Amino acid sequence: MANAITTTKAREKFAKAHGGVAPLPAIIQVGWGTGGHDPMTRLPIVPTADLNVIPGELIRKDINGVEFPVPTTLRMFVDLNFLESGDNDISCCGLYDTDGDLVAWKTFKPKGMDDETTLEIDWDEQF
Repeated sequence: MANAITTTKAREKFAKAHGGVAPLPAIIQVGWGTGGHDPMTRLPIVPTADLNVIPGELIRKDINGVEFPVPTTLRMFVDLNFLESGDNDISCCGLYDTDGDLVAWKTFKPKGMDDETTLEIDWDEQF
């Protein structure tokens, strides 16, 4: 089970872009973190819209690529490997724009990493 939310900051940017007063910055990075789950139950927490950094963020990486499987869906690709994450349980990731603002994030059950593990996230943004 994964939970995802668009941040309040992103919604402010959408409103200004749609109102013609500011451009909408591109999403360029994904952050990976350890704070997307309840430590007791190991179940994903429900994300809130008011954060500006994902919980327990370990690393931010540039997006590897994008595609448009249908005209109203943007699919972004990024991966994380053991050398980047260390021996951490990854349980959330978030999208950051060119301003460095967190625009969306999601939580999931913790995923353990080892030297043979690569964690890949395909993030579909649908309009």
